[in-house]
Amino acid sequence: MHQQPPLIPPVLVWVVFALAMWFLSVSVPVLLLKTGPNIVFPVIMTAIGAFIILSCAVTFMRKKTTLNPMKPELATALIKTGLYQYSRNPIYLGFVIMLTGWSVYLNNVPAFILIAGFIFYMNRFQIEPEERSLSRIFGAEFELYKRTVRRWL
Repeated sequence: MHQQPPLIPPVLVWVVFALAMWFLSVSVPVLLLKTGPNIVFPVIMTAIGAFIILSCAVTFMRKKTTLNPMKPELATALIKTGLYQYSRNPIYLGFVIMLTGWSVYLNNVPAFILIAGFIFYMNRFQIEPEERSLSRIFGAEFELYKRTVRRWL
């Protein structure tokens, strides 16, 4: 059975979750801590997440393969080096790190809980279809990679 590729770009999913977190923080003001927003940790988390995403993008460009998550069937190389030796999805992990920083900045429990929703959505509607495509393209090589490297960390 051929599954239709994801229809929503992951960066747009990230934006929707970030906006939903903000909306929850203003409509359900349940504080995580009794302090004001801390800017240092969120900025560090955002920088780490952005660095991970950008370094992975550079790896894709160097390997001359597609970075387009909407069309995993266009992949011409299976990347297993760099951050990909530790996580099969470091770009999505970078998004999670950035959302974590955002939720700390918002200082709101309901916003923090949406991180789990983002991970669930990405697993079900982005990563699983991508992995099916990669399995068809790279066969046993991808299956071995999948068995030896975790999906997230």
